[in-house]
Amino acid sequence: MKTKQIPAMVTLFAAFAMCIISYVNDYSLSFFIRAMFFVLVGFFILGMIIKLVLDFNVSKLDEEFITADDLGFADGEIIEDMEFIEEEQES
Repeated sequence: MKTKQIPAMVTLFAAFAMCIISYVNDYSLSFFIRAMFFVLVGFFILGMIIKLVLDFNVSKLDEEFITADDLGFADGEIIEDMEFIEEEQES
């Protein structure tokens, strides 16, 4: 899963929301610049935390994923019933 762009997307969304809110409330330019700085830094950190959580959980799922090779089958071999497995184990 590609998670590299998550902090940027969260930060851009927060900046967009901040612009709309500041326009509606008619904030002064000096207050807007200071508030925008803190909003961008805060939401960038939040985006990085989200990215780390997703990376950790995806890597954990990748470790738990079982492939056909792990079960001892190769090249897309299909099992139709359990008798086939028992015959293979007896030989």
